Amino acid sequence: MPNPAYALAEADIGVLEWGEGHNPKVVQYFADVGHGWVQDDETAWCAAFVGAMLKRAGMPHTGKLNARSYLDWGNEVDLHEAREGDIVVFWRGSPDDWRGHVGFFVRQDGDQIYVLGGNQRNAVNVLAYPASRLLSVRRSPVSRVPTRVAVVEGEARPSPASSRTVQASAVQVASGAGAAVSSIAMLEGTSQIVALAFAGVVVLMALWIMRERLKKWANGDR
Repeated sequence: MPNPAYALAEADIGVLEWGEGHNPKVVQYFADVGHGWVQDDETAWCAAFVGAMLKRAGMPHTGKLNARSYLDWGNEVDLHEAREGDIVVFWRGSPDDWRGHVGFFVRQDGDQIYVLGGNQRNAVNVLAYPASRLLSVRRSPVSRVPTRVAVVEGEARPSPASSRTVQASAVQVASGAGAAVSSIAMLEGTSQIVALAFAGVVVLMALWIMRERLKKWANGDR
């Protein structure tokens, strides 16, 4: 699945520099990446475009306006493993020049790499660039939310309700409470009060044990 910034970039296809005045959408790209001092659409803006899309998608960006700053962004992948939405960086002028171009990878067709980017013929569009000018394909690290799911021999770890440790605790609570009720029913007066207090202690202990087993379940026990 392409990174979410790519979908935002697609939505901006058609944004272009104005012949008279300055397109506020282009100016906003600069502002989004921390360069609000740029108030025109004539300053090279390919890196500002990529950075703005990443920022709007809640992803990290370099915050810089030079395309080659993205050579240090994310993880490098081989061109033959590139997928839609990866970041591609090209040299401009010469491989050793400080200048460059950056955009989103669309596809490769022979020796041409199709790029969705900004400031491509003064607009946001898809254009082909020679693969010979490619410096790097970059991919953002996938953010994973830690989970407590474990797999044993291809079988999903059970939920708390079906966990053996939790089930055992529940049985203890129910058994303790049931036995206490039966015993109390057979007593009278002070003996009944004493038995009731004892039953409360038993149930509390069982609940404490259940809490500890829930902790073990959270740490991976079944």
